Amino acid sequence: MLEIKSFYKEYEDMFEEYLEDVKRILRRKNQKYIKLQEKYHKILDENENLVWILEGQTENRNLSNKECIALAKLVQIYYDMQSIEEKEIFFLGGKDAYYFFKKIGILR
Repeated sequence: MLEIKSFYKEYEDMFEEYLEDVKRILRRKNQKYIKLQEKYHKILDENENLVWILEGQTENRNLSNKECIALAKLVQIYYDMQSIEEKEIFFLGGKDAYYFFKKIGILR
């Protein structure tokens, strides 16, 4: 009987790299993702204090109201980008499942 290995088992040690490839493709080809990323970086460029905080340097850092609003926007943008990434990964998984089922003869 033909042994069929799962994608995850076969590439478990390279899985993070696979996910990074998906993000890299989105950064080049998905206009909505590109615009969100531009907004994200623009907010960081305008709020140096947020950069320090996101890098973990929180000692003696206090956020102004403006910076708190900017941080909330960053979080929302991050969630929106994450949603795009998750949908892309979901559909890629569906595509792989289709080819897998076709290969083993479940689909014609």
